[in-house]
Amino acid sequence: DYDHAEGVLRFPRGALEATVEVGVAPKGRFEHQDKFYVHLEEVDGGSAVLPDAATCVVTIGASSAASTAQQRLVRSLDAALNFDALRQGRVEWGAQLRAALRPVGGSDQDAEGASVGAWALHLLVLPWKLLFALIPPTSYGGGWVCFSVALVFIGLVTALIGDLAALLGCCVDLPDHITAITVVALGTSLPDTFASRVAAKEDPSADNAVGNVTGSNAVNVFLGLGLPWSLAALHWNSAGITEEWKDRRWQGQRYEDLYLAKYPGGGFIVPSGSLTVSVSVFAVCATLCLILLAVRRRVDGGELGGSSFAKG
Repeated sequence: DYDHAEGVLRFPRGALEATVEVGVAPKGRFEHQDKFYVHLEEVDGGSAVLPDAATCVVTIGASSAASTAQQRLVRSLDAALNFDALRQGRVEWGAQLRAALRPVGGSDQDAEGASVGAWALHLLVLPWKLLFALIPPTSYGGGWVCFSVALVFIGLVTALIGDLAALLGCCVDLPDHITAITVVALGTSLPDTFASRVAAKEDPSADNAVGNVTGSNAVNVFLGLGLPWSLAALHWNSAGITEEWKDRRWQGQRYEDLYLAKYPGGGFIVPSGSLTVSVSVFAVCATLCLILLAVRRRVDGGELGGSSFAKG
């Protein structure tokens, strides 16, 4: 609908207005109106922009009024789906799949100058790159389609990592709680680590880098743990005492012998086991992390960057 533009607005002394040029594509007769935003930021020279006046909404009107039922129907569909975004998403999805087939940055130039090590790493992770290239781009549904599909993919990969970690622990005789706080924690946290690294390098502040880690842990606890526990509690509350519930075992003893007297109506029961150890490890690591951030802010003036020693 329009060409993205950015630049610097200069106001000579005494000037009260300035012009921003944005290319707007002509609309078809079946297209609904659209809009884009003009945002002012990083104002200097002793001036300031009020927060309420920093963003301007520009509406691109339809080419003409909808005179037939067909036009009204198609324009309603365009308003809901945004045909331009769908076309753009198809182009981006194709580019996304082609980039997954190339090493390093995914461009032809990067592929030509890629080293043997880069090609070896690319071939090693190619199945994963192709799998996640199937996630739709953010052009569809205002990004919600991408968000939802990505959550499903992350859940599937997390389940796979959990099963592989359990098999590894069984093979090397590692207790489940040790496997959970080492192999599983490392496997599920590495993507967050790389995402925080990218945010730390590209963003002007540490907000996204630190917020990504804390937000990920919050989602793990409140959504990843809370949602399945809530569903399981509702299920067993309605199911009541069953033979399956009675035959469940904890440390060799049946639930019927352990819990039936205390919970005559049954329910969803998760023995704490080594939860104390896991929570203690997390609390200690989180405390040390907060202390480190506070020290870096005092010594280096910020949570990220600073001297070579601080970054090392």
